[in-house]
Amino acid sequence: MDARPGILRSPAWAAGAIAFAAVGFATLSIAPKLWLGWILPRLQPHVTLWYVGAGGAILAGLGAWARSAGAVNRAPAFAALAAVMGVYLLLLFTVYRHEPPAKKWHLIQYGLLAGVTLEAVRLERDDWRGALVAAMFLFVVGTADEVSQNFIPMRTFRWLDLFGNYAGAILGAAAWLAASPHSPWRRQGPQAAGNGG
Repeated sequence: MDARPGILRSPAWAAGAIAFAAVGFATLSIAPKLWLGWILPRLQPHVTLWYVGAGGAILAGLGAWARSAGAVNRAPAFAALAAVMGVYLLLLFTVYRHEPPAKKWHLIQYGLLAGVTLEAVRLERDDWRGALVAAMFLFVVGTADEVSQNFIPMRTFRWLDLFGNYAGAILGAAAWLAASPHSPWRRQGPQAAGNGG
């Protein structure tokens, strides 16, 4: 008899991940109008800096979360978050440098979805089921999001957007693994429990 706990750690976070994905799909047909008519005019003229700020704010929040991990976990968590931010900035200023501003949203959107998804499942060092379910969910949503645009007026499939979905999910997952108290990367014990150090 299998005594392992279930894959789902939080039904509320699972519902949040599904709702997040559903809203994304539901707004695919109106996203260009929303972006061009309402969002972009409010971000001009420094759209990329808004993305840098948004990514930095998310990672700062995760950094505060990671700080509570205790002395033994804090330095590795901060190093991992700094690496995530470095890769994010590298993508913004190289791959996405000459791309329309809306394309950069894929990185943040799927980074956030990855974080919500990983909060929903149970991740353990000796149990890969939760990680597999989360990875499959992010892969299916990210792929369906882009492929479905072949069938929506005013939307087109782009390999770069698919890459952005996957890259954003990977960065979000790495940031979550660095910061979350539910991360299997965290070392447990008296040192990990304390905030001093």
